[in-house]
Amino acid sequence: MQDWLHYAIPFVIIGFFIYRRTKRTIGFQKLSRGRLKFRLILFSVLGLFIFLLGFIHPIHFIGYIIGLAAGAGLGLTAIRHTRFEHRLDGWYYRTHLWVEITVLVLFLGRVVYRVAFISLATNATANPSSMNPADLTQFSKDPLTAGVFFIIVSYYVLFISYLLREEAHLDPAALAADDKTDGTVSQTNVDIAK
Repeated sequence: MQDWLHYAIPFVIIGFFIYRRTKRTIGFQKLSRGRLKFRLILFSVLGLFIFLLGFIHPIHFIGYIIGLAAGAGLGLTAIRHTRFEHRLDGWYYRTHLWVEITVLVLFLGRVVYRVAFISLATNATANPSSMNPADLTQFSKDPLTAGVFFIIVSYYVLFISYLLREEAHLDPAALAADDKTDGTVSQTNVDIAK
């Protein structure tokens, strides 16, 4: 029975994180300045740290640059299709469904890759120190892993920066006047993308 729990508990935890990430990725999300700033700082610091680790193997900068360019393209697409909506409790945003799905697939693909890597590493007779999933130098050893990581980093840094910049231009007072006229919640979509 313990053998069963040994595998079930990690899958339940991973399933919970996948559910939470799916809920946060698809559909309207609340525009929370504090949360966005925290995520921007987190992705920027992690991206810079992993980028600096690349000096160990400079050839891997090719994967980094491709990942940064692909993430920037994804971010620009997301910016072009972003819609804002005002509700009683504040502003909400969402981007194009396919952009949301692409980001989710990148995240889930990374989780599946890590789970497969860990399960294969426990069965392998290789050096256990080289199979440590918490070892951040793996990003400097595997350009594909780093490339996918930099797609996500550049997407989030670009998109979150855009959201923070546009959040300052959203005018809830104008929508409050609309709310007073009919007594309902304004579901106005504001398309700021150029």
